Amino acid sequence: MKIIRTILFMLSLILAVGLALTTLAGVVSPSRTVVPSLLAYGYLPLLAANVLMALVWGLMRRWEALLPVAVIALRWSMVGCFLQVGGTSKVPPREEHPQMVTLMTYNVHMFQGREMGLEQSDSNAAEFLTLVRQHRPDVLCLQEYAEPKHLALTDSLTLLGYNHYYGTSTSKGDRPRSTVVFSQLPITYVQRIDGTKLMVELMGDSQRLRVCCVHMDSYGFDDSDREEIARMRHGEVQQSSRRTMSKVKETILRHQTEWEQSLHPLVTGSTMPLVVAGDFNDIPSSWLYSQISKELRDCFRDQGFGYSYTYRDAHDHDRGNPQSWLPRFRIDMVFHNEGVQTLSYKRLKAEISDHYPVLVALEMGN
Repeated sequence: MKIIRTILFMLSLILAVGLALTTLAGVVSPSRTVVPSLLAYGYLPLLAANVLMALVWGLMRRWEALLPVAVIALRWSMVGCFLQVGGTSKVPPREEHPQMVTLMTYNVHMFQGREMGLEQSDSNAAEFLTLVRQHRPDVLCLQEYAEPKHLALTDSLTLLGYNHYYGTSTSKGDRPRSTVVFSQLPITYVQRIDGTKLMVELMGDSQRLRVCCVHMDSYGFDDSDREEIARMRHGEVQQSSRRTMSKVKETILRHQTEWEQSLHPLVTGSTMPLVVAGDFNDIPSSWLYSQISKELRDCFRDQGFGYSYTYRDAHDHDRGNPQSWLPRFRIDMVFHNEGVQTLSYKRLKAEISDHYPVLVALEMGN
């Protein structure tokens, strides 16, 4: 029995230290060391494991239960980034909120679906139009936008009232592409921050709103990387895993550069109502999220409900494929400053992309 307790204590100690170290992800910059940022991806499993250890020690009526309980209390505030109660997904009547603006952010994955099939682009784009007609957001923040093979999508959106649009780049015929903002409200100012980030200034009925649509650098995983991640989740770490982990480290470092050089000056320099929306390619326990949330509020934390994830891997529909067990995270987010209030938040169901769209209702002049 003593040997069993010793083994349990060592396991409990390792799990507690691991969860405690995720705290450093928001404090230690990746340029110093990426270890805390890597551990941040294990926040939820480590939290669950420590809860289990607390229950085991509690049932044994042992003082060792204090160890997991203490570290759970230390990291409990992070739970709200993944799980919320009390929020609402219902967009309120516009007549009750005259300063309300509805916004959808969506990485449409070039309308090629989860399997990157060019032949699906027209049907997926048509489904996207149906989604837009259903919800009629005032503003669309789209990432990986490109015209489908045959459907004149930009023209179709214009006919729906999205007469104002800009992209970080253009294709043939001055069609917007890459990171794009479509708006029913007039766009009075445009700033292309870089090839994947765009800031526009919108004119409402009586107030201006700045919207920054972003697509942070992607991890660029291929099929071999997905296989490695699936193996690592099952405890099979191989020599080839170094390549995948190297990609993760490099992307985390690029996110730090993107934040410090592009986004942070824009966020801190805005004196008017500001919304930052898009695909951040990082999770709520990360260093990047920690930096953004010091300056802005997360709409999910304001009005979200339940557990929300916005990225699903291309293989997650195939339950017989080991790659379908890749982690699912909330990486598509909407933030706002003190000049804006979140009225509702909803993750929409759509099979157009390997991401899910997020729809929020915001009110200016808070």
